[in-house]
Amino acid sequence: MPIVVISDTTQNLKSALEEIFAPHGGVESVIPKNGGTIYIKPNGIHFTPYAHTDPAVLEALLAYLRDHGYTRLAVMESCTGGNFTRLVYKVTGYAKICRRYGAEPVYLDEGPTAEVDLRDGTRAHVSRRLRDEIIQRNGNFYLSLPKLKTHSMATVTLGVKNQQAFPVDADRMKQHSHETLHRRLAALYALTRPDFCIVEGLTATAHGHFPITALLEEYLVPMNILIGGPDTLAVDVVGARVLGYSLEEVEHLRLCAEWGLGEGRLAHIDVRGVELSRFTERLPHTMLGRFHPDVRWVVGRTKACVEGCRGNSEATHEMLYNDYHGQGGWTLVCGSGFEEADLDNLPGDILIVGPCACAEVGDTLAQRYPDRRIYRVEEHNDLMTNTRYQARLMGVTPVKMVPLNPLVSAFTLAQAKLHGLTARVPPLLG
Repeated sequence: MPIVVISDTTQNLKSALEEIFAPHGGVESVIPKNGGTIYIKPNGIHFTPYAHTDPAVLEALLAYLRDHGYTRLAVMESCTGGNFTRLVYKVTGYAKICRRYGAEPVYLDEGPTAEVDLRDGTRAHVSRRLRDEIIQRNGNFYLSLPKLKTHSMATVTLGVKNQQAFPVDADRMKQHSHETLHRRLAALYALTRPDFCIVEGLTATAHGHFPITALLEEYLVPMNILIGGPDTLAVDVVGARVLGYSLEEVEHLRLCAEWGLGEGRLAHIDVRGVELSRFTERLPHTMLGRFHPDVRWVVGRTKACVEGCRGNSEATHEMLYNDYHGQGGWTLVCGSGFEEADLDNLPGDILIVGPCACAEVGDTLAQRYPDRRIYRVEEHNDLMTNTRYQARLMGVTPVKMVPLNPLVSAFTLAQAKLHGLTARVPPLLG
């Protein structure tokens, strides 16, 4: 029976980490002292507040490992599409924390790549270093450090979904629909199963994985916990329960259990520390849906994947409207199964998102509205192009979305490109 500890952080993070490792004989029984590098993988999808693993927990973990004599430390990540990891590390303070504790920052969206086979029958391009150091392990130790978050497409995002960072940006775009996303998440987990997982739960996020800064009070739920153990699936099952969800409600966790990738039955997990009975609230995972009132949404009647074209468009739009005061007066089309009347009297320029909508109505809209600018996003999850075109339509300049001096942002991007950036980033000026 796997052990999962829910530790209270109100005293301090060091004692909470001690409690996480204690049932396994302490950290030095969990992580070999004479092994390779300890690779820590936070959830660093973006630099906006509460979208990423709390820097205080990353710092506490690195300090804790240093105190126990571990010196070969690395912090690896590849952030969400339309951004790049070197910038995320700079804004969040991850880069400064790495320097302070002698940990190597590993930007998985830079450098050579390699192709790997996945259990779902697909292939993916990943960082060559990830293949050599994590997939093949070679004596290294992989510690996953996700954040306690709901997710509008995957219900929750914890230790299993933390692997979604590993395919290069271009490979994430296609396997991101209702039919493909959940199996892809389980397959990536099967490829790279962490040796240990600690979920940062100082604050949980409701209404999805990307809190809108202007509306934070509607997203944040103080928890003051860490959740940890060596079986990441078991940790996720407990984390999902803390958020108010069962295994059956989280498809990628259900698949992992079905494939024998860990313990998925809550009754068969030895949960220690904070009692599960403390967590009585079900945090909603659906988005708030605060969209610009003057943007027309034309959504296919047959299909419009929350996991793909629709969900990504909504998340991008909600951010640009609420946090960057984006403008309206235009139309967004996504999904499949349109009637002719759906395309009548569309306002402004038009953005068509996803392969289904592009194939079904792309040419029709170009013929019906020859005087309009019509933009197409050809893939399910092309966040770069989606963000670029929505920002253009809403009058938002991408470089102004970064809380840094624009020259610093440009220099950071130049550094990433010199190191072989594989992420696709919108032009800084739109």
